[in-house]
Amino acid sequence: MAAADVERLSLRAGFVFAGLVERTGATTMDLVEPTKETAVVRVERVLRAPADFGERRGSRVTVRLGSPARKGQRAVFFTVGWISGTGLAVQELGRQPAADLDAMKKRMEEAVRQQEDAALRKRIAEAAAVVVGKVADTGPVGRRERPPDSEHDPQWRTALVVVEQVEKGDAKEGERLEIAYASSRDVMWFRAPKPASGDRAVFIAHRRTLDELDVTTLAVVEPLDMQPVEELDRIRSLMNRR
Repeated sequence: MAAADVERLSLRAGFVFAGLVERTGATTMDLVEPTKETAVVRVERVLRAPADFGERRGSRVTVRLGSPARKGQRAVFFTVGWISGTGLAVQELGRQPAADLDAMKKRMEEAVRQQEDAALRKRIAEAAAVVVGKVADTGPVGRRERPPDSEHDPQWRTALVVVEQVEKGDAKEGERLEIAYASSRDVMWFRAPKPASGDRAVFIAHRRTLDELDVTTLAVVEPLDMQPVEELDRIRSLMNRR
């Protein structure tokens, strides 16, 4: 598989690991019927995994194969989650011979980093304000609580951010900016930033009309819109990159 294929798969796969095929036509889970397309693979090294997967080295996972595999085959499996419970089943997107894993991991990380940089650069370019600040307080927008209109209601709240540095926009150091955020944990909003009192971060705020409240304000709504202060040099570099 060419390096370009590794990079392409890296952007799609959530769980990438080097493993040994121990059994074919088998599974580790009662919920998955064994077929010629399933195999039990022992994880030997994790190259990429979601944070909630924990340590998987040495564990056995069920892989729904994208192409035939043989018992005893060692390979790098590019997969996405399928079923989890007492065990784990994943679906294979692609496979790579298990050689030079360090170089492969580096290529994967670089591909993901470039994708993240492009997305972050876009958020910065579209932002009305980019500031470093500390959250002094949070409260409902308009300082009045309101019940959610539906299960998908964002439940807008405001973070009062004391500005320390201004990277973009008309804010002033020492100013207190009101920045709205979606406090809802609903599936539509659970990844949105959730500032809390005392948080110090880089806020990439966008001018947004909160239709539910008929209010236009600065807001952070995408996961990239609130960054650790340690990412400030990276943000500045992306702002200066053409």
